[in-house]
Amino acid sequence: MAHRAETRSVGRHRREQIRRHRAQPALLPLVTGERGRTALLTATLGTALATGVAGGTAAAAAEKKAPPAAEVVPTSSPVEAVVPAPTDSWTPPGGQASAAPRKLKTRVVVQAVQAPAAWVNPNPSGSVTSCFGHRWGRLHAGVDIAGPSGSPILATGAGVVVRAGEAQGYGLAVLIDHGNGYLTHYGHMSAIAVHAGQRVEAGEQIGDEGSTGHSTGPHLHFEVHQGSYKNPIEPVRWLHEHGVALDGC
Repeated sequence: MAHRAETRSVGRHRREQIRRHRAQPALLPLVTGERGRTALLTATLGTALATGVAGGTAAAAAEKKAPPAAEVVPTSSPVEAVVPAPTDSWTPPGGQASAAPRKLKTRVVVQAVQAPAAWVNPNPSGSVTSCFGHRWGRLHAGVDIAGPSGSPILATGAGVVVRAGEAQGYGLAVLIDHGNGYLTHYGHMSAIAVHAGQRVEAGEQIGDEGSTGHSTGPHLHFEVHQGSYKNPIEPVRWLHEHGVALDGC
């Protein structure tokens, strides 16, 4: 009896194994079949997609929180740190943004204006050819300054024209009263540009150099008279005393 019971138990165990072995191929099509493979692939892709989205979202959140990394540029020379300009508008301490433009300080440049000279060389393009003093038995009452014919003759200082025109041996001549006790006389000119009673300024052209009257060639005969006409004084010294350099005497 015991042997039969053992035999039946072994038989049942054997049949159970055979039943399980026969049932396993029936489940395989559920996995390896077309629908099974599709379901398995869909589940796998869904899991991967969910994992990727979750990972990307986490990475984006971490990148947003983290400060931007400084760009390193290799160079052989010293590098000066560059601070980017702020993009937000500046807000004054009061808390209200200022819309008024910045006021720039105006730079004022004052150019110095040189005052005109009070006294000038009457024939600046010429040079001295004869000085004040006795010559040929008579007084040479002025200084001769010769330059190119037609050179401009200038009023040596401001004053009023007393006479302008023919003056015997002086040819075409001009006499100017400077109002300070001195008069200047200009002779042998080829042309006259002023008239009696006219106000002239220092450096103003009064005529052209010439050789009219008793003259041996183009030049200016320049005289200085103190107090009144026909009272000549040494003109070169007088010019030096008034700040005008005239070499040659």
